[in-house]
Amino acid sequence: MVTKSLRPVSRETSAVVRDKGPLPVIVTVVGGVIELRAKGLRSTETLDVAWCYLTAVRQRLQAQRLERAKSRRQRK
Repeated sequence: MVTKSLRPVSRETSAVVRDKGPLPVIVTVVGGVIELRAKGLRSTETLDVAWCYLTAVRQRLQAQRLERAKSRRQRK
């Protein structure tokens, strides 16, 4: 069983963005929302977890379609 996210949990990631210099990305998970911000800055970007999942699935399916089309072209 997995624990549900009821309280905010923040972590510093290894991802780096170039906003006023190279800064690590801070991720906060609160319920069904992910908040992203550059360390030391106040502005946050908020993403719905369900939207992130659906977008990832769509990208994977699109990549699979392109790969299948590419292999079909090579066989001809």
